[in-house]
Amino acid sequence: MDWRNWRLPVKVAAVLLVPVAVAVGTGVLQIRGYVVRADSYAAIGKLVTLRSALTPLITAVQDERAHQAGRVDGTPPEANAFHERGAVTTRAFEVVRGLAQDPATSLGDVASSRFAEVTTQVNGMPQLRQSIDAGSDVSVSVIAYTTVLRSMLDFDQALINEFGDAALASTGGALHHLQMAGEQLSLQHAVLLSAVSRGRVLDSEVVALDQSRLRYLDRISDFAALATAEQRDLRTQTVTGRDVLARDRMVQDALTTVATADEPDPPSLESKVPAGEWVTASRATDALVNKVLVGLEGELADTVATLQDETSDQAGLISTILLASLLAAVGVGVVFGNNMIRSLLTLRRTALHVAQHQLPELVSDLREEGASEVVIEPVAVHTTEEFGQLARAFDAVHQQAVGSAVEQARLRGGLRNTFVNLSRRSQGLVERQLRLMEELERKEENPQQLANLFKLDHLATRMRRNNENLMVLSGTDVTRRFSKPIPLADVLRAAASEIEHYQRVVVQTTPQVEVVGYAASDLVRLIAELLDNATAFSPPRSHVMIVGRPRNGGGVVIDVIDEGVGMSPADLEAANVRLRSVDADELPATRQMGHFVIARLAARHQIEVTLADQGPHRDGLRAVVGVPPDLVRTPRDAAPTVVDAPPPVERRAPVVPSARPRPAGNGVAPATNGVAPATNGVVPAGNGVRPAPAAKNDDGEWSSFRGMAVDDTDPAATTRSVWFKGELPTGEAPRHRLDDQAAPAPRPDGVAPDAAPAAGSEVELPKRRPRGNLVAGRPGPEGVAPVRRDPNATRGFLSSYQTGIRQGVRDSGDHRPAQENP
Repeated sequence: MDWRNWRLPVKVAAVLLVPVAVAVGTGVLQIRGYVVRADSYAAIGKLVTLRSALTPLITAVQDERAHQAGRVDGTPPEANAFHERGAVTTRAFEVVRGLAQDPATSLGDVASSRFAEVTTQVNGMPQLRQSIDAGSDVSVSVIAYTTVLRSMLDFDQALINEFGDAALASTGGALHHLQMAGEQLSLQHAVLLSAVSRGRVLDSEVVALDQSRLRYLDRISDFAALATAEQRDLRTQTVTGRDVLARDRMVQDALTTVATADEPDPPSLESKVPAGEWVTASRATDALVNKVLVGLEGELADTVATLQDETSDQAGLISTILLASLLAAVGVGVVFGNNMIRSLLTLRRTALHVAQHQLPELVSDLREEGASEVVIEPVAVHTTEEFGQLARAFDAVHQQAVGSAVEQARLRGGLRNTFVNLSRRSQGLVERQLRLMEELERKEENPQQLANLFKLDHLATRMRRNNENLMVLSGTDVTRRFSKPIPLADVLRAAASEIEHYQRVVVQTTPQVEVVGYAASDLVRLIAELLDNATAFSPPRSHVMIVGRPRNGGGVVIDVIDEGVGMSPADLEAANVRLRSVDADELPATRQMGHFVIARLAARHQIEVTLADQGPHRDGLRAVVGVPPDLVRTPRDAAPTVVDAPPPVERRAPVVPSARPRPAGNGVAPATNGVAPATNGVVPAGNGVRPAPAAKNDDGEWSSFRGMAVDDTDPAATTRSVWFKGELPTGEAPRHRLDDQAAPAPRPDGVAPDAAPAAGSEVELPKRRPRGNLVAGRPGPEGVAPVRRDPNATRGFLSSYQTGIRQGVRDSGDHRPAQENP
């Protein structure tokens, strides 16, 4: 419900909602007012219709009154004509009552009361007619009819008062006053007609005529005050003529026939007011007045209908305007809202595309192709208002980000080149150090000093691995590569020889598979980093186990198991994340550099590396290395040849009786499976197999034959050199005869087999060729073709070498259990 988190269309709708709601509310109220007024005009129309129906009723009663006034006192009027007029009155009243009782006709309280009086008077008219039929007095009958007509006129006044509109009220008032004036004329007609029938005018009749004339003039004045000019002209032009003037003259003459003190014998009424002329003139005048009444009633009905139509039209017009306004507001809101939303969506889409695709792809291209000038594509919002300004601001930010990425790419490239240069320089120094130690090892005769030199040699090898790790982190391939497949056991032993505590590593049984040459060196480094961590974080006297097993679906799985302190779940998860990290620009922490090296090497060959806890009842961690099937293969023969193989499991400082052996060359022999656990790669005694010692090849690399199991039953292994037996003559170089060894095959790296023994010849130990295999595919420094050593000959030679070392340790008296395998 937080309005700040509403979507933009909702906010735009909310902004438009208040004025639209006000406009709609006002319009609805105005429309409702017009509708109410139209309904009121419809109700007034019903009242006008009722008022128009009342005029024939009044006229019928007036005609009935005049008809009975023409009889002589004491005599009834002519029956048929009188009863016919009574029937006309009854029918006219039924029409009025039907309209008054119509549910659509809304009568007020006053009008309802007046209509009740009319109903009472009309219901009493049958008795009045009966009295007239019985010969009642004419004056009394005239007064009775006048009373009935007064109730009807009062009802007419009540109807006029319910006209709410001013125009209708004025016209209705003028119509009522004219109706009252016509009643006075009708009353005069009845009174004077009864006097003419009698032959004289009674005093009461004189008073009635005189008062009627005054009331007539008052009603005409009231009519003139309320009527419009057109209505006044209509009456003036209609109620005129010879009959009107004759009637007025006869009324004046009738008043002169009354006897007074000044004129006791006035003229007769019949001479002044002939009965026929009076009836004709009086009825003609009444007809003219009724004509004006009918015209005013029609005008009133038209006015009501016009007002109703106008009000309805205004309601419809307001509704149309309101609807048009709403549509216009919605249209404007949609147009402007869509424009804003489209601009924002373009900005959002561009920003997301830049953040999720363009910048990462640009950074990736910069990593691969190097720094270059990049021109960004501006956001497709080209307006000059705030959204356009925001788009230009984003373009500036994008350009700055791209510039920063280019600058960082240049910096990364410079740092990478610097690291690679420093690594290569350091690697060159290490190689020189190794050559120097080679010279020292050749000349050293003291076994203790020779052991120290071997230790320095091993430290230099570890320094070379660190340099190679720096090259891996810098994104550069290292130069040491194998050209042919390497047995998995040799790979694991080579990895063990790359670490400081190689004595604690135990290589157990591995599958009879080989690792392809281009991946073998990286796998050696990967396993070496895992072993380095495992030995560093486990007790000093504990062993680190390496187990190889087939993998479901092909390939192999290598388990590195230690008995160390382990890791917390959070640290374990973080370590696995680092092992899966392939971001070449992420700077690794010093303590976790090995994890990033493993991640780079694993990503290079799609190798899966995972750290897992060994459970609540076992200490330490298990590193699981999944090698894909395309990196391993089944050997084609029983003794595959390995070129530049990795180093062995164990290397100990040799102690010899008198002279020192020179390090072995880079001839290799295949690893022999069947190595038992917890023996540091040595098969238990009794099976005729014992481990071979450690040495380096001429390129400063660990030879794969060191630490491999050697069969004592092999004829080549039974041959012993006098050098190992301590029987070398004084001043004579240590040499060894391998009478039953086969000639070695040429090496693929182009290095001549200067130390390879031939059949029936005495040869020295193989010499190291510094930088002989520094760059993959590069020939040796002398440009000679490499040779391949016979694995059986090498196995026998090294078996003799290790036997001499052990014998020297036992004879020295300084033998400790940790110096050799159990």
